[in-house]
Amino acid sequence: MSTAVGQIASEQREETAVKVGYIGLGAMGGSLARHLIADGELVVYDQNPSTRNIFAALGAVVADTPQTLAQSCDIVILCLPRSTDVGDLLFGANGIAGSLRAGALVIDQTSGIPALTIDFARRLATHSVLFMDAPVSGGIPAAQNRSVTIIASGSEEAWSLGRPVLEKLSTKTLRCGQRVGDGQALKLLTNGIGACYRLATLELVALWRKSGFPLAPLVTALNHSVGANFTSRNMLVGLVEGRSTTNFAMALMVKDLNGALDLGRQTALPLPLTTAARGLMQSAIGLFGENARLDDAIALTEKLSSVRLADDFQDQSEVATADDLAETLSKAVAACNVIAVLEGVDVGLKLGLTEADIARVIESGSSWCQIAARLLSSIESRNFNINDYRTEYQALDHAADLAAKLGLPFLMPGIALSRFRASSH
Repeated sequence: MSTAVGQIASEQREETAVKVGYIGLGAMGGSLARHLIADGELVVYDQNPSTRNIFAALGAVVADTPQTLAQSCDIVILCLPRSTDVGDLLFGANGIAGSLRAGALVIDQTSGIPALTIDFARRLATHSVLFMDAPVSGGIPAAQNRSVTIIASGSEEAWSLGRPVLEKLSTKTLRCGQRVGDGQALKLLTNGIGACYRLATLELVALWRKSGFPLAPLVTALNHSVGANFTSRNMLVGLVEGRSTTNFAMALMVKDLNGALDLGRQTALPLPLTTAARGLMQSAIGLFGENARLDDAIALTEKLSSVRLADDFQDQSEVATADDLAETLSKAVAACNVIAVLEGVDVGLKLGLTEADIARVIESGSSWCQIAARLLSSIESRNFNINDYRTEYQALDHAADLAAKLGLPFLMPGIALSRFRASSH
């Protein structure tokens, strides 16, 4: 859209309050949309009648149809499962594109496919409608307390209009460039990084448990070490405390991993760790059914390793003798974190994303790890040398020997170890 159209739209809105609509009130969208109710009139729509009733009781205005919502709102936010759903909503038989006001803004919070998103923006521009993508990184609790990471990208006009609304949704709203689709590319890549952390960390936990030690001491040691990551500080803490930490659908994670692998194909870069993560999570769906959740990665690891990850005994008398093993495994997790980050960063840089934007998203969302700041700083300054992580590599190599002796698969850590070996020669 031209700057002139954006300026006209801005001048028109100065005279009246901006009206916001939200379509897609699932676990994530519903958590985010709640933050907009208190500030003014929020118009919502969801296919689920019970969800619509809940929002009506909270004080939102419930539209009869998506078209009605589009006609009445200056900003329309979408949070749908897939980009194909966004395309159907915008341009399908009953699409809302023709109902949107000239100068309106569509903000897509779907974890979508950048190429499709770019096309949506182009087609909406023919209706004089602005568009930006703003997917989120982090779990439902983070969305509920306004600490989820929003990764926004789009034109200056779109950002100027959308920023005040996005900042009501989260205190961690990041602008990551003016190219539509960059936010979604960053989300896909960092989701891939986080998935690799999750599965590699769980496999190394299985090694600890197979060695006969209770879970809690390792989690404590790991979270005070260079190996700490989002999984160790969330999923593993929840496992120790006997609670779930996510209700995220495994199928949606596989969808995001497919998207990350597609970006790898576009850039002609191999993503062996992400490829393995995708295969393992697809296997979890095969084992546990279409309703499998991300927490089922724990059960998958248990099946593959033939060991229970959660504590099933309270005797910790032998834990003091396991300090060396805890240190080794913490460093081994750090080594896997390094390789996971490198895979995502390699693709992101080849796509034209900046080191600074990649670093901001990794540091603030579910792809965080303790070692990332040092790693990303060296990449940005062009001083990266994988031999700087030789201590972590050696720990991972030692863990591989232990896994072989204990009869463990060592799939994700083994792939990380292979890259270290290949890169160190």
